[in-house]
Amino acid sequence: MAVWVALLRGINVGGNRKVPMAELRGVCEEAGFGDVRTLIASGNVVLTSSMRSAARVREVLERGIEEHFGFPVVVVVRTPAQLQRVVDDLPFDDVEHVNVAFLVSAPEREAVAELDDALVNDAELRVVGDHAYLRAPHGLGQPTMKPSASRRFSANATVRNWRTVTRLLEMAQQT
Repeated sequence: MAVWVALLRGINVGGNRKVPMAELRGVCEEAGFGDVRTLIASGNVVLTSSMRSAARVREVLERGIEEHFGFPVVVVVRTPAQLQRVVDDLPFDDVEHVNVAFLVSAPEREAVAELDDALVNDAELRVVGDHAYLRAPHGLGQPTMKPSASRRFSANATVRNWRTVTRLLEMAQQT
């Protein structure tokens, strides 16, 4: 069985697009996934499957979530090895202020890479393959990008703080 990490984009934010984690686990189990575990309410799932394609896992999850909750959700799927590379390739020493944006497609990578000029408050952005590191030295309570760029960034990525990324990796390695 392959281990997968699924990251849901844009759920449980500001009381919108509510996806209770217990229900999400049930949707995953109904879709045939095993060892389903969630981490916090922002849509982080570690699961197993005989499926060998991230694209197929994504497709099954997106369909099941939309059928159950009634709205579409983009799901980003990674292997434990891919998550390990994210951790290993961290370009900053300051892990307390690092967030990782997980991207689905090449156009998303291009759109995020173009945001460098829009950074504010000493924020730094490094795009590496299918993810981007965002260092926000003043915390995410302060803007990290100009407003229009921030909306584009949010539309093209699902962001997790460093603590969540490393905890998901631990969970995936324990499965």
